[in-house]
Order: sequence, then structure tokens, then C-alpha cells
Amino acid sequence: MRVQLHCIARILVVYWKEVDLLASLMVLGLQRQNVGLVPTGRKDSLSRDH
Repeated sequence: MRVQLHCIARILVVYWKEVDLLASLMVLGLQRQNVGLVPTGRKDSLSRDH
């Protein structure tokens, strides 16, 4: 029983680390998209005003 629990715990730790990496990558990607979209929106609004 102890060996099985230890193996399961190891698998869970690896799984959570991978999920953390994926989540951080997704957040970075969203931040990059937002940074890329916001300036273009500002430029469009400025050009419309002028």
C-alpha cells in the first residue's frame, strides 16, 4: 500500500508541475496577445479622432 501511494504521489507531483507550466504559458500567451491588441486599438481610435 505504501509503495502504491508513493508512486501515485510522484505521478500527481509531475502532473501538477506540467499543469503549472501549461497554465503559465497560457497566461504569458494571453498577456502577449493583449499587449499586441491594445496598442493597435489605441492607434485606431487616435486615427479616427484625427
